[in-house]
This record gives sequence, C-alpha cells and structure tokens, in this order.
Amino acid sequence: MNRILQFCWQGIVALLWDSAGQIPSVLTDSYDALLSTTLRNYQPKLRDNITRGNRLVSWLKAKGRTRKVDGGERVQVPLMHAQNNTADIYSGYGVLDTTPQDGITSAFYEWAQLSVSITIARKEKRQNSGKHKALDLLESKTMQSEVSLKELLNNCLVAGRITSGASSASGQFSARVGRLDSGASGPLPLAVLIDVTNSRNVAVGNINPNTYTFWRNQAKSSTATTFAGLKLEMNGAYNDCSKGAGGNPDLIIADQVGWEEYWGSLQLNERYIIDDKRTIDILGGSDALKFRGAVMIWDEVVPDPETNAEVVSAVGTMTVSTMYFINSEAWDYIVDSQTDMITTPFLRPENQDASVAQILHMCCTGVNNRRKNGVLYGISRSIVS
Repeated sequence: MNRILQFCWQGIVALLWDSAGQIPSVLTDSYDALLSTTLRNYQPKLRDNITRGNRLVSWLKAKGRTRKVDGGERVQVPLMHAQNNTADIYSGYGVLDTTPQDGITSAFYEWAQLSVSITIARKEKRQNSGKHKALDLLESKTMQSEVSLKELLNNCLVAGRITSGASSASGQFSARVGRLDSGASGPLPLAVLIDVTNSRNVAVGNINPNTYTFWRNQAKSSTATTFAGLKLEMNGAYNDCSKGAGGNPDLIIADQVGWEEYWGSLQLNERYIIDDKRTIDILGGSDALKFRGAVMIWDEVVPDPETNAEVVSAVGTMTVSTMYFINSEAWDYIVDSQTDMITTPFLRPENQDASVAQILHMCCTGVNNRRKNGVLYGISRSIVS
C-alpha cells in the first residue's frame, strides 16, 4: 500500500512540476508531433501549389522542362554549339565521313536555396488547443508561408536584381540575394538568361557570350510608335528566336503595359484570346493571349532592363516596357530531389517559447541554347493606336 501511495505522490509531483513549466510538457510534444505529421502529409499539395503559383515554372513543367537531380556541387546542362559536319549524301559504296566531331559542351549553374519558416508560439498553441483548432491554426500559418514562398520564387525568376544607381543604360542584372545572408544568391532571372546586352562580358552558366557568339540570346531595341509597328517588331523578335533547329518561342512574358498595348491592337480579334482550358489551368488565369505559336502573359515584376528599373526593390522608374520571348525547349528548371518543397519537423529554438518548422526548396534555372530566346525592350508606353 505504501508503495502505491508513493507512486501516486510521485505522479502528482511530476504533474505539478510540469504545470509550473519547468520541463517540456507532453502537450507541447504531442502538439508539435501533430503539426509536423500534418505538415509532412501536406507536402505534395504544397509543392504543387507553389509550382502552379509561378507561371514560368508551371509552363516549363507542363512542357516537360523540369527535372530532379540528386544533388551535386553544381548543375550541369549539356548543350550543342555546333552541328555535326559529317552529315552528307552518299550512294552505294561511297565514302562516309567519319571525322571526329566536337560541338558539344556543358553549361554549369549554381544551386539556389529558398526557405520560409512557420512559427507557432506557445501562447498560440494554448489559444488553439484541441486537434481541430490546432489544424486550423497550422492551415492559416501554412497558407501564409506558401504565399510568401510563391512570391519570393517569382521575384527571383522574373524580377532579378539591379544595383541601385547603376551608372549606364542596360546595366547588368543579377540574381536576387538573401535578406539576412547577402552572400546567398537565388536562381538566375530572365534578365540574366535573356540579356538586353547579349554580348555582355559576363559569364552565364560558366560561358562568356562576349567570347562565344553561339551563347548570345536575341535582343532587339524597340522604336515602334504604333500598334502596327509594335507587332512588326514582335514578329521580328519571334522570327530571330525561331531560326535554326529547336523550334520557336512558346511563351512571351511582358510587363503589364506591354501586354495591354498588344491587347489594345487585338481588341476586335477575339480569336487571339486563349480559351484552351488546359493552358488556362497551367497559367492560373484567362488573361493569356495568342501570338503566333506562343502564349503571351504579363507579370507585375517584369523589370525595365533598358533604364535599370526593378520594381521589387523599388530601384529606378519603369519608363519603357519589355517582352521576353521564351522557348521552353531551351530551358531547364532543376530541383534537388531531396529538397523539393520539403518540410522540417517543428522544433523549439533555444531562446524562444515557440515551435518552428521550415519549408525548403533547392533549385536552379538554366538554358541550353540562348540563341532560341530573345527580348524586345525599350517599348514605348504611349502607344495608343
């Protein structure tokens, strides 16, 4: 009997000790375990939502241009810079050309890492005790983090970064950098992979276009003052990107004004509005227009590379418009197979009364043929007819 009383007393003391907050509570452990398990089970939907929330990535995925690789120091993208000259016509016992061929090399792209934290304070846990309230709290916190990571990824891929006070027109854009770690770089943006100065003496993918002409994208400065002139320039840019093997641009990303000017020239031609349900679903909306073999959309963070304006960091003033002509066959969006929107368990930091989990993504963007992509820049924003 005494041993039974002693056991009960030890249990009561332990419960009181726990209530005083001197040791981690079973409630906190269970709460964190529930959140961690639920968040882990949500990973596939989270990955899909964030991918579909970025129209460039969503388009590349639909075109089969996204792939997963198993880590590595950098990402290697094979590319062809010259044709095989042994291609010939022969007859019967004619001699066949067996000259060894070069023309194959690789571009190398650096990994970028993105993260967003989901933090839940102990007070929030107590205010939302019970399984259903806990899951409601997790849902709202996850939704907030999901939206934030979508925006960060889009800013990295579309906006990029320009140094404030860049001294010359058509300055050099670069990858966005970390807010807390300025030495960390995001994936390469449109303005780097499709440069308005296509012979810039800066390596992209470890290849310098100033030295190697095959590694130069198409770039055309606009002088149009009418809708007809604008469409003529768009045709020229599209055709330049279509030369040679490898197809034509299938996606055009413009800023809002550029898209509206093209739309203004087509108001009476409703057949130019994309109504294919699959395309609308991929791009997350029905504001896609048709331009020849491409779909044209707009994004609010497309920069103005001619005057060094970038809206995300509020650098410069957008004075002219830009259109990027993208051939998805020449693009790659690569993700680390072990870090594709994964979630970490909820853990308690040493100096906070809260539990924290992260959503992590490791990726890079690259191109295998810059010549198949182009940019029409310096487009007047006052074209009305």
